[in-house]
Amino acid sequence: MTFENLAKIVDAKLLNQAAVKAYEKIETKAYLIKRGDLFIGSQEDAINQAIENGAYGILCDNPHIRISDDEIAWLYVSQCDSALIKLLRFSLLQSTSGFVLFTPVQYAILKQLAVQKNVIFLEKEMAKNFKKIQSADNESCFIASDQTLLQEIAPDYTDFSHHAVKSKLRWTHQSLFLSSFIYQDTHYEDIKLPALFLADLNIVLHFLEQQNIAFNLEKLHFLEFFHPLFISNRLAIRPFGQSEHAFIVNHDHTMIPESVAYIQNHAKWSKILLFLPVGTQLLQETNTQTTYYHDLSEIKSIEVNKFNFILILANYNDLHTILEQNNQEKNISLFQE
Repeated sequence: MTFENLAKIVDAKLLNQAAVKAYEKIETKAYLIKRGDLFIGSQEDAINQAIENGAYGILCDNPHIRISDDEIAWLYVSQCDSALIKLLRFSLLQSTSGFVLFTPVQYAILKQLAVQKNVIFLEKEMAKNFKKIQSADNESCFIASDQTLLQEIAPDYTDFSHHAVKSKLRWTHQSLFLSSFIYQDTHYEDIKLPALFLADLNIVLHFLEQQNIAFNLEKLHFLEFFHPLFISNRLAIRPFGQSEHAFIVNHDHTMIPESVAYIQNHAKWSKILLFLPVGTQLLQETNTQTTYYHDLSEIKSIEVNKFNFILILANYNDLHTILEQNNQEKNISLFQE
């Protein structure tokens, strides 16, 4: 594409009259730039690296950028992400790919189940999405949980998130954390998906069947919206189910009330504590004892033996790391004594 046409598509301003008039392809990572490419980005170090690697053009949103090489084209836009969106919409005019919206939970289930390469999951970072879409086959299926993103990239997307579907599964057993069921004459036992998400699983299965997308139910694992981590009274991590106490980690505050209600319905005997970041505003009251933290490491001060389940708003890996470090410190202390 010529730089003149590029400027028209993304509403960019050509800052100089370059010797080169066109580019081969677009990169947002400077280290991937090859001779003839266009680099989109605004960090000076990355721009210098892109030029060293042979970039024919630089498109950035820094109004004070210094033109260090007048032989190549320099373009200015108000926002690089907006330029990427416009380029994607232009490139998708001739595409037969589909874009589908799901809820975050359905998105997470799909990401675990789908095994076909042409099912591509879009993320929050626009540069990553641009790369995925540009390098995908013409008949790919793009999955997202961000409605605003799809409205910008592909306004004619399909919203599959609230489809009313009949159950695809025949349940044989359910516990707080595990589900057993029969699907297409195959019995799946103790799948790591709580009943809290069964309606979402049914919607996902309906979509996969409808689109003839290969999937594997054995790949289902605990989701980041309700991920149990069993622990001892001394906060030592225990194997699944081998303790009377468990942290249940959720990284989405909007699902906390629903999660509390689920636990109360399926484990009426349990004592529950909410452990939330300071300032968390829940969508509705839970009538549950709550402790607010400034730093996740404050979990070490909780009297675990007073509760069966501690529902934590945090990142699972962050919590797991804190507990491992805590256990290592205790082991070192015992050894020194």
